[in-house]
Formats: sequence, C-alpha cells, structure tokens
Amino acid sequence: MSVTILRAIQIALLALVLPVTAQAQSSAPAELVPLNTYTDYAIGSDTAPLEIIEYASFACPACKNWHDQVWSWLKPEFVDTGRVRFVLRPIVTPPNEVAAASAIMAECAGPDRYFEASGLLFDAQPDIFDAIRNQGDVLGVYHGVGANIGVSPEAFSACLQDPAKSQRIGETIALAGTDEVAGTPTFVIDGQTLNRAMIDGEAILVWGGEPLIVNGERLPANYGEDNFRRIVLHFLNESDSDQ
Repeated sequence: MSVTILRAIQIALLALVLPVTAQAQSSAPAELVPLNTYTDYAIGSDTAPLEIIEYASFACPACKNWHDQVWSWLKPEFVDTGRVRFVLRPIVTPPNEVAAASAIMAECAGPDRYFEASGLLFDAQPDIFDAIRNQGDVLGVYHGVGANIGVSPEAFSACLQDPAKSQRIGETIALAGTDEVAGTPTFVIDGQTLNRAMIDGEAILVWGGEPLIVNGERLPANYGEDNFRRIVLHFLNESDSDQ
C-alpha cells in the first residue's frame, strides 16, 4: 500500500473516532452512553458466579500479551465451564488508527464471531505494526483477518464509514471513564475496578479502593498468568487445590 493511501486511511479513522473520543472525555457519561441500549459483547454463562470486564486496546502490546498468556487458559478453565462471564470493551490507545480500525473490524464481525475476531486481531497486531513501519499493505493484514471471520473488504470499508461503529467506541470510552480506567488492560471484577497503585513504595493491585489481599498478602501490580489465576480463584472463593 502506498504511503498516500495509508495516510488517507489514518486520517479517515481519526476523523471517525477522535470527535467521539473528545465527546466521551468532556461529557457526562449519562449524556453520551444510553445505558439502556448499550449491549456488551460477552462470553460465558449469564448465571456465572463471577463477571470479569476487560478494558483493552487492540493496539496495546500488554493487552496482546495478556490474551496470549492468560486468555488461553482462562477461557477453557473458567469461561467455558460456566464459572466466569467475560466481557471485552475495546477502547482507543496510540496508535489510535490501529486501535480504532481493529475495534471496528471486531464490531463488523458481529456478536457471534466477536471473540473469534478479537483473538485474530490480537494475533495480527505485530503484522499490523510491521506493515505500518515498513509502509506495507496494512489493509491487506486486515483483509486477511476479515477473510477468516466472514468480513469482506467491501464490508470492512462500509463498517469503517459507519458512524454507529465509531459512536460505540466513544460510548465504551465513556464507560471506561465511569469505571476509572487509567490504562490497558484494566479489569472490573465483581463490579469493582482493579487498579495498580504505589503503597509503601510497593506497586500493588487495589480493588474497591483497598489493597487486594489474597491469602494474607498483597498482590503485586501485574496481570501475569500466576497472579491472574490467584485473582480469579480468590473471587470465586476457591484455591489451587480445587483445580
């Protein structure tokens, strides 16, 4: 893809997303987000004892790492077995055009293939970045993802031009503001946001405004495989011995 075409795509995506983002940041969430019509993309049982909401960006390497290292076991062990209902809310982080285009591609796949699309988009993240750095065929990478989830190039182009798709991104950003999301990935667990904080010179996880204590100790501020398993088991009132 030529530099001119790539730049045109970037400008078009920014024009779609940034006005909505600005509105989300400056307006009261109740004005921007009609909560009675906003529908999450969720996977897992509606009666699961635990709900985990992830705020992520498809342009965030840490989010990709989490999905590579944690989602690979969280889904079969806890989501597919009915113990966790999982919600993904994609927001925009730099590079904005990548985060926005990927979020719109996932939207374009529809509810039935949304999580399949999300996984493929995280897998494709390095290829997208490489294509941008090398002035390569960025759209070609997206079209390759689309070919696996039933989204044609024409359908993707139409989705990129659909104001409802960019509006939804802005609504999700507004929800992130309500949930006090400071970065990606961020998780809302059992209705409270799990954040990182420095307390007594130590970077730890804070939940509900207090240090998250698991088995008598504060959990360090990371979402690695071992730490996240302890978090899930803690909120399910289980232990490793139960596995």
